[in-house]
Amino acid sequence: MVLELSQQQLHLLHACLAESAEQLRDEVLHTDERDLREALKLKLDRLQKLQRQVEATMRTQEGTPAY
Repeated sequence: MVLELSQQQLHLLHACLAESAEQLRDEVLHTDERDLREALKLKLDRLQKLQRQVEATMRTQEGTPAY
């Protein structure tokens, strides 16, 4: 499935992902249970990967090459 988002929508998505990543990072740091912490780390990794994909799309739309 492919979504086509406007630049404004991409910026909003990026901001939401950044906020979610920050909150999830805090959860990882403050979770004592090892199994839960590992599960949260995996979710954080997936979220950060998605955030990098959004950043690359934003750069492409703005005409800046993605490195």
